[in-house]
Amino acid sequence: MKSKLIAILTTGMMLASAATLMPVQAAGKTVTDPVIGTLPEWVPQDFAEAMQFYNSHGKTYVEDDVICLVRPMLQWKEKDYDISLSGSMTMLNTPAGSKPEIYELEIPEKPDPTDLEAVKAYEDYCDKLGIYSHDYSFFESYAGCKTQYAFEVELYRVLEGEDLIVAWREKDGDEYKTTEKFSFENKSGRTVETDLYSWVPDSYPEFNEFFNKYGSASVHDNYIAYCANVNGSTGASLKMEQSGKGKIKQVMESDCDSFELIPRDGSGSQSVILYQPTADGLADVKWKVGREWSDEEPFEQTNGIYEIKDDCSVIIDHSPFRKGSTVITFVDEKTGELIDIPDNDNTYLLKSTSGEPSTSEIFYVKSNPCTIDSLNVYDTSCCYTFHTDSKSGWYETPVFEITSQKSDVTEITCKLGWKPSGDANGDDSFDVADIVLLQKWLSGTGEVKFADWKAVDFCRDNKLNAYDLCLMKREYIKRTFKDCVEPENGAIFGAPMQIIADDMKMYLGPDESYPVVTSLPKGVYVNECGYQNNNYMWAYIEYKGQFGWIRMYQKDNETLTVRYEAAVDKPVIYLYPEQETDVHVELDLKDADLSTTYPKYRNGWDVTAYPDGSLLNKADGTHHKYLFWDAVNCRTRYDLSKGFCVAGSDTESFLKEKLTYMGLTEDEMNEFIVYWLPRMEHNKYNLISFQGDAYTDSAKLDITPAPDSLLRVFMTYVPLEDAVNIEPQQLSTFERKGFTVVEWGGSELKN
Repeated sequence: MKSKLIAILTTGMMLASAATLMPVQAAGKTVTDPVIGTLPEWVPQDFAEAMQFYNSHGKTYVEDDVICLVRPMLQWKEKDYDISLSGSMTMLNTPAGSKPEIYELEIPEKPDPTDLEAVKAYEDYCDKLGIYSHDYSFFESYAGCKTQYAFEVELYRVLEGEDLIVAWREKDGDEYKTTEKFSFENKSGRTVETDLYSWVPDSYPEFNEFFNKYGSASVHDNYIAYCANVNGSTGASLKMEQSGKGKIKQVMESDCDSFELIPRDGSGSQSVILYQPTADGLADVKWKVGREWSDEEPFEQTNGIYEIKDDCSVIIDHSPFRKGSTVITFVDEKTGELIDIPDNDNTYLLKSTSGEPSTSEIFYVKSNPCTIDSLNVYDTSCCYTFHTDSKSGWYETPVFEITSQKSDVTEITCKLGWKPSGDANGDDSFDVADIVLLQKWLSGTGEVKFADWKAVDFCRDNKLNAYDLCLMKREYIKRTFKDCVEPENGAIFGAPMQIIADDMKMYLGPDESYPVVTSLPKGVYVNECGYQNNNYMWAYIEYKGQFGWIRMYQKDNETLTVRYEAAVDKPVIYLYPEQETDVHVELDLKDADLSTTYPKYRNGWDVTAYPDGSLLNKADGTHHKYLFWDAVNCRTRYDLSKGFCVAGSDTESFLKEKLTYMGLTEDEMNEFIVYWLPRMEHNKYNLISFQGDAYTDSAKLDITPAPDSLLRVFMTYVPLEDAVNIEPQQLSTFERKGFTVVEWGGSELKN
């Protein structure tokens, strides 16, 4: 945390001294100290340098085996500040440091406007102090100000094998009271700080670095550290709430605000607050920043879940969004050896949630062990699949074991079972030709060349023999027992589905009378590749190179066996009556589940609509521009037979052209593009198709009074790595007349 000086000029204003000397030090000038000797160039030599130094590093900094402490103080109270030294270093004849330097703000002479060199020197000096206006009236006003500040700069060194404690004290009545205490040691020729400030930020740059690395709340050295950023000028304050058997209390707050000569209006206050446990158990902690006196929602809320145990000596962070890393070691389940990771971008671990709605996350594996910048890689409630781009076979059924768990790093061993592909000749299929090739090789008849011998090593013993041939034949019969029924409707870009039923069977046809191809583990993802006309009970899917049919509903014909990953995203409904009108809007979803609505959907929306499109929600009196809804677990089979293949970089211009043609106003089009463009423009290509009956039949709108004109724009798109040829879609234009209703929305379909 205490790294080398980075020049950061921070604006602001405190108070100045009445000295009248422009500080100019010759470049390369050597500065010495009677105890330290030749000083490093980074040591502050005047008020401006001390101010910059303090704003960059806070109170303490160690470099080149020199300790530098910088303390801002009220100039008129200089005699009330004191230092106390202790530790083994003070027992030696060599002193720990020389006398501190006190630097007061030096007032420059007002430069002659015609003397460009003097003007440049004056402006540079102002910039060092954060007075970027270069207004000399600042120095005139503060030269006679009673309340002025100075910086005390202390330097120390610690000999090898010794330690040092520095206490800052301030007079309190007739006694001195310790305000800060710092400790240092030099065990093996290198001086390090050993107190809390060795990692606790006490400057704005350190605050930002700490926040970016660990997030709002994190655990260190049996402390919970919370990064507070509160703008009091808005009426905001910080409130900490906790529940559960585990308890914590605040023990310290480290101010990270910059020292400013000219205060900035409306700026926030940054600090790091430390908490220590006081009772074992699970502590659910919430930090809320907002106006406590107001009914409005907090501006910011951070949730933390902490397990406190071993008589408050251990804190385990279970917060869902904590920062850190996970180190995963992938080993072969049978051999126990490290798995070779190919040098490509196609090896990854897929994490799938089983909640509502279902989500997935990909962690790319570049090495073994592999470090992933997340502490939330492994979750016992999630399902996992491991993918590697290998023709030899694939790994399945990951089994995880946590081997080490700290506040910022979790180490995991992942055991994987190997499944050979059987593709001995390298033609991307497993068939009789591969079996014949292995038989020839075993019998020594004819010249045999394997494209990949590992693809037929079914025994996993790094050698081929009759046992491998037997297992190979058994696997072939299992995979190709009978021809599979082809679907009446193929789906090139079928929706991904997650299996949510136990003991899911895949059949050779859309009926349980067909033979079973394989069983699918709960939580795995499959792609829908086709379906039958007028039969929504079955789906044709692909799973690990095998095709077959699965039931989409349990035998009660109501309970789903799969969960669709596709979602209906951000449909918004605009109402434009010709005059102020009370409107009732109902939504009937046939193939999806309503998720989020705003304002709240209560068996419909009841609003007063105005000609400019503004809405008054009758339920709570709130005002809106549109009605918002979205849905999850979408089971609609969208039509992608026609559309447009658009390069990601061309998405903005494409959407502007098509949405304008279809009839969206500029405001409606802009809101559509602002929502969808960030999701689409970074894809190499997007296959885009605007839906008609497939969407409107599955999400019906019932509006009273009935609109005179209705436009429903619903875009589906598939992100692609390569361009595809597709028949262009013919779009229709829209004419607004009378009471007009406009809706837009969309859905991303996985490839």
